[in-house]
Amino acid sequence: MADQLRVGVLGMAHDHLWTNLDDLLKREDATVVGAADMSPRLRAKFSEQTGCPDTYEHWEELLDAQTPDAVYGFGATAGHAELVEMCAERGIHVMVEKPMAATLEQADRMLVASRRHDIRLMINWPTAWSRSIRTAYRLVQEGAIGRVWQVTWRGGHSGPDELGCSEEFCQFLFDKDLNGAGAFNDYGGYGSCLCLLFMGGSPTSVVGMAGRLTKHHVPVDDNGAILMRYPQGMCRIEMTWSEAVSNVPAHDPVIYGTEGTLIAGRQVTLYTRTDKAGAVVDLDELPTNGLNATDHFLHSVRTGAEPQFQTSAQLSRAAQEIMEGGLRSAISGVEVSLPIEDHLFRD
Repeated sequence: MADQLRVGVLGMAHDHLWTNLDDLLKREDATVVGAADMSPRLRAKFSEQTGCPDTYEHWEELLDAQTPDAVYGFGATAGHAELVEMCAERGIHVMVEKPMAATLEQADRMLVASRRHDIRLMINWPTAWSRSIRTAYRLVQEGAIGRVWQVTWRGGHSGPDELGCSEEFCQFLFDKDLNGAGAFNDYGGYGSCLCLLFMGGSPTSVVGMAGRLTKHHVPVDDNGAILMRYPQGMCRIEMTWSEAVSNVPAHDPVIYGTEGTLIAGRQVTLYTRTDKAGAVVDLDELPTNGLNATDHFLHSVRTGAEPQFQTSAQLSRAAQEIMEGGLRSAISGVEVSLPIEDHLFRD
């Protein structure tokens, strides 16, 4: 493999692109070779930020002209499956921004393509780079709170438009076909991934609710919730675009065990039967080659190692199944069993 990895960008509507692109530009072992997007404004912004003049309207044009080793996918969520299939056939490694896909069927296509062509596929969940979540996970693995029986989590904000997200970003977030849902899919994957990690696997069934409670100018849900049933536990996650004051109270994951409780916010606090007042735990350092999404993705491409922790495509696929089950439940009003019978792509 060349000393410098050639990295292209396919799709730029997701606002998370720009900080990840900044991380990429700092690397001496990679070079940005171009970007493709239908938006002239985004193509111009890319060239201004990177100094790279090579931009294209269509993905195939970039792939043919630049032959990248790897790509970042930051377009509409529903386009991830096509992007991965197109790149996998050419042996190009892919990182897409969360969530993995708009539907479970799309997530399955992504897994099939990446495995068939032996490329590295990584899903970037920003919480993967949280020292507090990493620390809490280690404590759970060490048995600090006994057997975990519940995880609760809430995520969201005042809404993409009120938050100041770009027009292109809002355009696909507010489109059910492009995003899979509204706040439900925007934030549901975060909580689903955390439950999968801390509970050690998938639930046996889910109950979902979704609705447009405050933002009547958007055609998708602005709030949602999922309850997950486990053989000896349960989880609850909430998703919102309606908070008048974002992150109040704090959206800290809470992990309940038979011997104690962990709260993983800006700091990690451990409560146990012998220390009911709680103790703040020193945060672990992030692992080598896991400081941020770019760091981990380039390491995966160079070494051939599968992306780890929340960025695993298999774990992200399991999170997609939880979200799909939750949406089916929200529509039908009944509890949905997992695995979903018409989607059995599981290890």
